[in-house]
Amino acid sequence: MKKLISALFLMAVFVFPMSAFADSASSEEPQTLDQIKEHYEYIFNKYQVNEPFSAEDAAFIQEHAKDVGAVVVKDPGTPTTFESGTKYFKGSNTNYALTGYINYDYSALGKNKWDVYMTAWDIAGIKRNITGSVKIDGFGVVDISTGAVGKVYTSTLSSSSSSKVSSFDMSKNDSYSGLLFIVYYYPKATFDGYDLPGTIQ
Repeated sequence: MKKLISALFLMAVFVFPMSAFADSASSEEPQTLDQIKEHYEYIFNKYQVNEPFSAEDAAFIQEHAKDVGAVVVKDPGTPTTFESGTKYFKGSNTNYALTGYINYDYSALGKNKWDVYMTAWDIAGIKRNITGSVKIDGFGVVDISTGAVGKVYTSTLSSSSSSKVSSFDMSKNDSYSGLLFIVYYYPKATFDGYDLPGTIQ
């Protein structure tokens, strides 16, 4: 009887913390839009170009693409389509603001291009060193033989003021040849070293 009680005690000591940990882990799954966006960016940033995503990470990227404002060029398993349009973004706090848009064209032949425009300014009109940037990550097939998916393209379009200014305009473009499933954008303006992110609308 004592051995049975001891065994039950040991099970309680070791099993309960594991189950508690599992509950804790599940409660930390991204719930809010900000948490989903943060996890989305974390996944893209932890892989190199042409490195296959884990099945879990690939599923998350596809499931939440529209939630975070990414462009779904095509869904895996469907015919390649042509997609073009405009994504707008903006950001602000008590001191700084930015606004802009991205014109994009994605072709069934794998010809893709972006035109990026941004205006960033100091709300009080104070002159700053200002840099505008938009990082672009593309998700697609990284290994045709296995069908593995991951980050197939990444680029950052940026421009900086030549001196301290109260307002700054950026106009940049880029292109990529290859098939894309999903494209995600990270707009940002930097004021004297302070980063202000933009949110895709």
